Amino acid sequence: MGVNPYGCSGLAKKVTKNIDWDGMSRYPDPSYNTIKKAIINYWSDVTELNENEIFLGTGSVNVLIKLNRLFIESGSKVLGYCPQFSEYENLVKIHGGVYDYISLREEENFKFPYKRFLNAINDSYSVIYIDNPNNPTGQVLEISIIEEITERAADYGIPVILDEAYGDYMAPSNSAISICEKYDNLLTVRSFSKGLGLANIRLGYLIVKGCLKEYYDKVNIPPFVFPDILSNIITETLNDSEFIIQCRTNIKKNKAKLISVCKGKFIIAETDLEIPILTLGSKDKGNLYNHFLKNGIITAPGEEFTNLGKNYARLRIPSDIEDLLERMEKIS
Repeated sequence: MGVNPYGCSGLAKKVTKNIDWDGMSRYPDPSYNTIKKAIINYWSDVTELNENEIFLGTGSVNVLIKLNRLFIESGSKVLGYCPQFSEYENLVKIHGGVYDYISLREEENFKFPYKRFLNAINDSYSVIYIDNPNNPTGQVLEISIIEEITERAADYGIPVILDEAYGDYMAPSNSAISICEKYDNLLTVRSFSKGLGLANIRLGYLIVKGCLKEYYDKVNIPPFVFPDILSNIITETLNDSEFIIQCRTNIKKNKAKLISVCKGKFIIAETDLEIPILTLGSKDKGNLYNHFLKNGIITAPGEEFTNLGKNYARLRIPSDIEDLLERMEKIS
């Protein structure tokens, strides 16, 4: 699972000493004002947010589940692209929906085909779902592309879910939150589990403007999603901007080294250097997951992702890259 290879913020660790454990016996404050104010401050250089436009969830997947509860019923069609976060496809099917997708093509190096995607949008769809950055390739879609898709979807009255679980690894200005003021049909989902390094805490959130926030509020139950005695961990994590900047810098260096070693040996799907995952493929090594495993390299099998086969695998970029580089160099 995709976690930050460098753990979490040192500031977040320090405040664990100040947790009010006596608060364990009471229910959390469902307003979560402290956390929401910290989120507002975090995005203040990008856009202006209000507390009633922020909804917390028990991880970002919990938010996606509630969004599907709102938008999808039996027979509803969702437009996405593949490969991307495969669990969302399962969530659509659980609600009786149909997941249509635009394929990332091997001959195009799995680069997002935004023109094909735009042309596919029509009024038969109930929802559009996009993960950005993409899991499993680690590529980043430019905000101009996201805006064009959102605008086209708005013409048909289609809500657009932007899943930015890996979003803290890209510049805040590239987040869909930067354009949320302009589009009432845009719903941006974020996570504290990936770049911010708090996977064990299980907290995600939704940013939504306009009338959709009122509809979401009706499915946003139960109201208690997080133990508020841990709120200081969240606020200090958001305050520590240097942590994620340093993580992105280190990941960029390590990923560049890995790609350099892999060139000529593997197919390297379109990817961004600051995202700590990438997809590799091979035409002559059979099951690539097993091939890597025999060489002591743990990956996610390509077969876990729609539109990838057993000759592909997703790698995570570790904090200590040297051992992985050594193993990769030995693979013929």
